[in-house]
Amino acid sequence: MRRTLGIGTALAMAALTLGPLVSWAVLVAPHAVFIDARTRTGLVYLINTGTSAEEITVETRFGYPDTDSAGGIFVRMIDEPPAEAPSAAGWIRPFPRRVVVQPGERQVIRLLAQPPAGLPEGEYWTRLVVTSRGAQVAVQGSDSVVRAGISLIVSTIISVTYRNGQVQTGIRLDEFRADDGGDSLVAWVGLTRQGNAAYLGTTWIRLRDAAGRVVREWETPTAVYYSLHRRFAFPLDSVPPGAYTAQLEVSTARSDLPAANILRAAPVEQSNPVEIR
Repeated sequence: MRRTLGIGTALAMAALTLGPLVSWAVLVAPHAVFIDARTRTGLVYLINTGTSAEEITVETRFGYPDTDSAGGIFVRMIDEPPAEAPSAAGWIRPFPRRVVVQPGERQVIRLLAQPPAGLPEGEYWTRLVVTSRGAQVAVQGSDSVVRAGISLIVSTIISVTYRNGQVQTGIRLDEFRADDGGDSLVAWVGLTRQGNAAYLGTTWIRLRDAAGRVVREWETPTAVYYSLHRRFAFPLDSVPPGAYTAQLEVSTARSDLPAANILRAAPVEQSNPVEIR
């Protein structure tokens, strides 16, 4: 008996980090690819770190980070984007699209951009979906007569960005509020991208005491393609009760992106009084 089991999908959060992703036994790197109109090419590396061959398929789909009604972040995938969408899924092509990678071997996937004539200046996006199908894993039930072979299927999604001509970005802060959520500092942050390119940066939230000292600091990579209304919950362990200030800073500082790929923009800041009970 053979069954297919979807183990999970590793999402590239709107290019949140650039480190490699491990899709079961297959390492995919980099985590974000940037292509410009001059070179029109990019490279992705697949490395089989496992002990059996992996059959891998590669496809492009339009998608970007978004938030749900609870403030959670996810990658919204759109199979048929509208004509006005900045989608590059139809004209960035991976080669090869299907390959078998043996244990310990590395495979290069070349990305070739063939944009339509007269493409307006700006940034265009696609997600590269790398799906690996490993060898069967033996599963034995409590009855020694019953055995099953489970074929593991895992998809890794990374971002691919195409920049054409002059591109610029910025961020507008629509909302920031923070409250004591019991054992956590709960913060809501609303952000809207400005310009013609995605905003790739970092969000910091610092909790300051009455003397202005930082007693806690949290940071998270941030990618805003359109708008986000995100909820954060940070632990307040060992923070004594009292009056504090929650300080928000959003900037294009990113330690995980090459400097050449960072579009600089002015940071935004705002503070919110918080009573920790």
